[in-house]
Amino acid sequence: MNFRQHLINPVLTKEFRIRMRSNKTPWIITFYLITLGLVLFLMLYAELSNQYTYWSNIYNIFITMSLLQYGLIIFATPGLTAGAICGERERQTLPILLTTNLSSLQIVLGKWISALSFMLLLVFASLPLYGAIMLFGGVAFTQIVEIFGVYLVTMLSIGAVGICVSVLTKRTGVAAVVTYSLIFAYTALLNVAEILLLRSMENDMIRKAGFNSPPADLSSHPLIGLLKALDTINPASTIGRVFTKENWLNFRTEGFFMNYQPYSGFILWYLFLSIIMLGLAAFFLRRRYTK
Repeated sequence: MNFRQHLINPVLTKEFRIRMRSNKTPWIITFYLITLGLVLFLMLYAELSNQYTYWSNIYNIFITMSLLQYGLIIFATPGLTAGAICGERERQTLPILLTTNLSSLQIVLGKWISALSFMLLLVFASLPLYGAIMLFGGVAFTQIVEIFGVYLVTMLSIGAVGICVSVLTKRTGVAAVVTYSLIFAYTALLNVAEILLLRSMENDMIRKAGFNSPPADLSSHPLIGLLKALDTINPASTIGRVFTKENWLNFRTEGFFMNYQPYSGFILWYLFLSIIMLGLAAFFLRRRYTK
């Protein structure tokens, strides 16, 4: 069975029909775009009413819009995916679904894609608003592409984690809480690990140089590769760099990270993480239910 047959299956078709034919869907999209457009209009009006308008201020508006949408993705995606399998179990329709000819992977992919489809529609429907910001300058098309790439892999990875947790738990509420907790713990632990590693490296360089001599550049430390890896997979660090085009590690490593571009590594890591989570969900789907 090829990948296209895995994606196009009755589960996905059914979920698409239910979600997209609902009367609430166009109203939610309209309300979201009106709200986001009103926020953008007020920020642009406040900026353009000044005597002097700088491109950096327009870029700050762009960052604000991007952060608003990223916050929506972080908080809404777990709620959409955490109940995908749990909901079937609570409605007692999961046994019927498992007796069909669909494989576990088809069921998982169908639930995953259908749960993320509405969020994808919301996010990509806002593209014309970003086009309005580009009219005033200060924002390049490549920056919009990068940020929407971050949106996409964030949705895919968080959605995959939510699906996996939904398979391993029995209640939708529990699955949502566990998914939010995992995302928070993962981000917090990565930040703590990166800061502690950086402090340890700085102390090592101070001890090697002696307290009466200036420490050597951190780029010569043997653990600089590990620091770079942690910085790449750290969503807070990479997303901050994409939004602000600045790297806080440059101030601690004498510009060693000046030409370091972790964007590709960030994308590849979270795509890999999504595949692992979906694979685990498909592996445990029938095993968890038959126990």
